[in-house]
Amino acid sequence: MTPDLKNVDKLITTGSVDQRADALQKGKPATITNVMSIDLEEWFQVTNFEKVINRSDWERYPLRASNVMSILLDIFAEHNVRATFFTLGWVAQRYPKLIRRIHQAGHEIASHGYDHRLVTTMTPSEFRAQLLQSKDILEQILSSAVNGYRAPSYSFCNDTYWVVDELLEAGFLFDSSIFPFGPRRHPKLCVSRFPCLLPGKKGDLAEYPLSTLDWGGLNVPIAGGGYFRLLPYNIIWMGIRRLNYQRKAAIMYFHPWEFDPGQPRVTQASWLSKFRHYNNLDVNLSKFQRLIKDFRFASFKNVFWNKEKGKYDIQSQI
Repeated sequence: MTPDLKNVDKLITTGSVDQRADALQKGKPATITNVMSIDLEEWFQVTNFEKVINRSDWERYPLRASNVMSILLDIFAEHNVRATFFTLGWVAQRYPKLIRRIHQAGHEIASHGYDHRLVTTMTPSEFRAQLLQSKDILEQILSSAVNGYRAPSYSFCNDTYWVVDELLEAGFLFDSSIFPFGPRRHPKLCVSRFPCLLPGKKGDLAEYPLSTLDWGGLNVPIAGGGYFRLLPYNIIWMGIRRLNYQRKAAIMYFHPWEFDPGQPRVTQASWLSKFRHYNNLDVNLSKFQRLIKDFRFASFKNVFWNKEKGKYDIQSQI
């Protein structure tokens, strides 16, 4: 017997957590391919620790991302997942073989800037220099174009809208720097929670916001990172399932250090910073593997590239 999808949708919108999950199980969402993305950076480069770890000291810390990436790449290969890797130029300089390995495995390489500086701390000229530096490093390694960008810590906001023109001028085709929840919601930037076009002087830039769950008008961050580690899995599952039920692709993100419980502890960081960084690292990989088994994932290019138009679309193409 076919479920009453109108009642299913009502429960998805207004029911309790258990009612929503049950409704989503009974509903018939389309088979949607979601977006998997990795912000490729080292454990000591996070904004969370920048008050206690200086960039000038980075060379003193052990590099660990490569070992974790081997695990993630094996998981992706096992489940036929393609991902987009937003890569710091600093990291690419030290891991050129890894970057080529990721690319040769069919994944998409994009820019995460050079050394994880927040957009809000830079002038347009400083941003341009870092952007072009990272793009050049990656393209020299790959011998192919880099099309996407993600701002460190999603620091693209109303006051830095000039980023759109800088990205377009540098030849970028898409951005994924908006995480629309709480104080991160910016009226100018994708009024809805879904992909949109940001107008610039030389055209439009495709923007792909990180996914949130609409909970009674409140956007709950479900896209990954610390929120994935902190929230119960059924909340994450329900949020993605609901998006897929609405024929929307969820856009997820993770960092290699989030799957590395053995990384050094930054003891001088605040209690809150340590909680945000280290919470549930020991169980995150198994939770992530469950996610990979429950949903279909691919890269931004796989999901949004419109072959006929020769550009990234804001509607899923698969």
